[in-house]
Formats: sequence, C-alpha cells, structure tokens
Amino acid sequence: MRLANFSVVGCFLVAILIMEMWPENSRFGGPERALAKVQNQLTQKSKAAIPQGTLQVEAAEEAMKSLVSFDLVEQPFTDVKKQLEKKTGLNFLLTSSAIDDSLTAKQPITFEIDALPLNKALALMLESHNAAYMIDGGVVKIISLDDALDPKWHRIKMFDCRKLLDSLPETSPVASTNAVSGGGAKVRGGTEETGVGGNRAGGGMFAIQPMAPQLPALQSPSLVLRQDPARNDSKLLEQKLGQLVAVVQAQAGAEKSQVKPSSEHTLLDLVTTMVSPDSWEQAMGAGKIRLVNGILIISQTESTLLEISSFLTDLKLNVLTSSEIK
Repeated sequence: MRLANFSVVGCFLVAILIMEMWPENSRFGGPERALAKVQNQLTQKSKAAIPQGTLQVEAAEEAMKSLVSFDLVEQPFTDVKKQLEKKTGLNFLLTSSAIDDSLTAKQPITFEIDALPLNKALALMLESHNAAYMIDGGVVKIISLDDALDPKWHRIKMFDCRKLLDSLPETSPVASTNAVSGGGAKVRGGTEETGVGGNRAGGGMFAIQPMAPQLPALQSPSLVLRQDPARNDSKLLEQKLGQLVAVVQAQAGAEKSQVKPSSEHTLLDLVTTMVSPDSWEQAMGAGKIRLVNGILIISQTESTLLEISSFLTDLKLNVLTSSEIK
C-alpha cells in the first residue's frame, strides 16, 4: 500500500515538474529564453563598465548614420536644426565659432539630397557655408571650417585592427616625423626622402629602408704602414686601429637603429598617405595617429575620422576576403 502511495505521489511531482519546464507554461522560460536572459545580463554588465561619455558618442555615431533626404529652400538654419534634432534625438549646438564665420541661426539654407547618411549629408550642407561639425558626447557641435583644423576641436577615436594586421604585408616605415611639410625633400646619407604628403624614393608605401649614413673610406693600417717611412711607428698604428674600430662600431649602431619591417608600419603608412595626407603631424599637420596592441588611436577632424572609418572598412573587406580565398 505504501509503495502504491509513493508511486502516485512521485508521478504527480514529475507531472508538475514537466508542466513547469514546458516552454509555453514555464516561469523560468525555455532554453532560448534563458540564454537570451543571460546574454542580456552580460550586455548590461559590460555596458555598465563603459564610461557614459563613450556610450553617448557611440549612440550619436549610430544616429548620424541614419539615411536622410533633404529638400530645403531658403529655410533658416534654426529650423533645419530642429528637424535634425527631431530625426536623430540628438542635441545640435550652433557655436560662436560658426556664428562668427558666416553661419548664423537665421542663415537661409538651400540644400537637396536624397537617401544619404546624415553624417555625409550634414558635412556637405555645412561645407557650403564654411562650417563643419564634431561630436562631443551626445552633442553635435557646429563649428567653423577653419576652426575644425584646430586640435582642440579634434575627436579621438579608436579602431580595432588586430585581425587586419594579421593579413597585411610587412613593410619598412617610410614616414619621418622630421619630414618637411607638403612633400619637401631632404637628403640623408646620400638618398633623397620626402614627407608624408609627397612622393618617396623607392616606390611610395613600399619604399626601401634608407641606407645607413655613408662612412668615410679608411685605408687598411697595414697598407698605410707600408707607404709610411716610419714603419715601426706604434702611435700611427694605434691611431689607424682606433679609426677602424670607430667605423665598425658606427656601422653596427646604424644597423641596430634600423626598424624592422612590420604590418603595423604598413597600416600606419596606408592611413596617413591615403586619407588626408597633409593633415597629419608627420606632414606638419595637427592629426595624430598611434597603434597600440593592434588598436589604432586617431585624433582628427570629424570628416577625416569618417573617411578613415570608410577606408578601414573597405581595406578589411578586401584584405581579409583575399586572405580567406588563398
């Protein structure tokens, strides 16, 4: 009798458990819902670890990618500004930098464009009025085109290029921080070099590493002694041997100072020569670029950052696709 009672109770409990775990009736959710819940919790935790300013910038960048169409005819910029804020949910600020340089709140705007990302459309619209924009947190600031070149109006952006570096060829660095702006030439060790903005000897990006400084020719000490009347002059021998040691040490130092080819140099040279080449500090501009553990860190104008983002996207698509085919 007891065995029968236990069997009934056991069957009842199993039935309840099955009903609870059934996807339609489950309070805990099926496997998919449970996995989605865990992923959502992890996402929330990861977002909590990111500074609020970074999240605002990312949200602003996404909003500026939305497709827009404009058909503006003599509309005051203040009305255009309201339309932009309504479409994106962002705050647009007309700064004194732009107001002092031709673009005011009452400036009539005539602009027509169809289905273009807002970041590109806005850049085109503002450029015709000697203005530009920059993202500062969740605010889009309208500034003058001239002030956009000032480093204080630059924005720092990071690009993950770790996978890309594994597929790029290794080349020697060709850019020099002491290069003359605009591709001005300078002579080093009998070879001609130019700045980032100009042509380089040896084929542009894939230029050959500059040769070591030319060293003065030195006659062998034994030959000098044979030509000198005082063949047993120990001071002369010591002097010539000292010169020979100095030459060897100089050559060894020059070889050590040469940087080895790497894919990092390839990437840096590609970006600085293909995107706004005159705007980088190597060409006496204000833009800065660094590569740290595969992360490209760039300080540039908003328009240049947009170009770099497009360039890197195309580069990854072509290079990574090519490496996969091989």
